[in-house]
Amino acid sequence: MLEYKGYHASIEYDAEDNIFVGEVFGIADSLNFHGTSIDELKATFTQCIDNYLELCKKIGKSPDKEFKGSFNVRIPPALHKKAALAAANQKITLNQYVTQAIENSFNKAKNFKETIIYIPYATQHMNWESGIDNRIQTLYNDDSIFTTEEKITYVGN
Repeated sequence: MLEYKGYHASIEYDAEDNIFVGEVFGIADSLNFHGTSIDELKATFTQCIDNYLELCKKIGKSPDKEFKGSFNVRIPPALHKKAALAAANQKITLNQYVTQAIENSFNKAKNFKETIIYIPYATQHMNWESGIDNRIQTLYNDDSIFTTEEKITYVGN
């Protein structure tokens, strides 16, 4: 994605023509550009935006701005009804309800609580050559946690 003067463009590669093709999105006017290299693509993108702004000024048109803050959303009637009823129950408008839902979707990662459970465990030091358990300790101290001496036999392959 490219960005210049507040306008954004998506890029695709056209294998048939062996070029990169870009399209400015988020505005009603159609702005397209292309290039055979990344540098050329960036140059034609900035030229496209500059030419668009210059043309708008020349003809007295206000240039489209992306993300004006309003958009149409097509949803199933049942979902529309659920959202409208939920908004009414919260005593907010449907626009406010949708805005909160979108904001919440971006904040999901921020709203989780992390719980760390610490479980102490014992470590065992084994002399694998002799097969004898030389020492068992906890993470807290070097004292043995078993009262009887245990012998473990190692069986090799």
